[in-house]
Amino acid sequence: MKEDSKIWDLLAKRTDHSLSKEEEESLDQMLKEDSSLQRASRLVEGSQVNMDTHQTEEAMNRTWSKIETGMKTDRKPRLKLIIRRYAVAASIAVLFVLGGLLGYQLWGKPDMLIVMNQGKEALLFTLPDNSKVWLGGGSSLKYPDELSGRNREVYLEGEAFFDVKKDNGRTFQVVTDIVEVMVLGTRFDVRVSKTESTAEVVLESGSVKLNERNKTEDGVILRPGEMGRVMQQSGIEVRHVDLQLYTTWKDKYMNIESQKMDNVMFMLSKRYHTEIRIEGEELKAEIFSGRFDIDQSLENIFETIDLITPIRFQKQPDGTYLVTPK
Repeated sequence: MKEDSKIWDLLAKRTDHSLSKEEEESLDQMLKEDSSLQRASRLVEGSQVNMDTHQTEEAMNRTWSKIETGMKTDRKPRLKLIIRRYAVAASIAVLFVLGGLLGYQLWGKPDMLIVMNQGKEALLFTLPDNSKVWLGGGSSLKYPDELSGRNREVYLEGEAFFDVKKDNGRTFQVVTDIVEVMVLGTRFDVRVSKTESTAEVVLESGSVKLNERNKTEDGVILRPGEMGRVMQQSGIEVRHVDLQLYTTWKDKYMNIESQKMDNVMFMLSKRYHTEIRIEGEELKAEIFSGRFDIDQSLENIFETIDLITPIRFQKQPDGTYLVTPK
């Protein structure tokens, strides 16, 4: 365990470029002797992850507690926490590497990874099969280190947008507590709300098949521009939606084209993970177009909107916003 701690300390120091020559040589020797550590080192170098020490410690403690509860053996696996500081410092994400023993014990699959986005900005990363994922704030994605099986399965909590790479007929499946999404190659958004016991799948291109979790009935096939809304024990409801409302939260720039102000506030609420209430029927129906850099604060965006459509905004004690006409 002491040796493990030394390895991860050295890996963390490598991400900060603070290794001494002796430490670099020691780490290189350790990596040569352990192929699993070589894989972990590549993940460290390839992941854009920012950390907060106190939050990381709390996350490790919570995760380790869950691990010990789920173990069916006295043998304790290693929990590997891979961290990298990201210069943009917008999202706080933690990538957990769970070793083979733990993988088999809890999920029946070796080398499971968990990416947790604890920030507010979308976190973009690439899966081992070259599919891209934009992970929403407060969300997590669990997947095998190698998506080498016939069916590529990932496990989502929260919201993510997927750009799935087509791979010789191998299916790609997103599994949540409420819905399972089966695809071959496509672009789509999945959002799961545990508090509301609902899941929403919005399809941008291609086609996907939705099945309620643990249900044997035939699923529902979505076509581009459709949303499948799943409520536990209530089936799947399909309707046409404006893709702009549901897929722009992940982009660096939010392009708004001829949207009602009510829809604009909906898009901003998704991006900034806060409730925005708008008062006044005329203001709600006002048509707005614009382009925002989402690196700026929500208040700055409100001020920009005010230059075109006069509004007042006020932050409420609970952190939500109230927008009213001037």
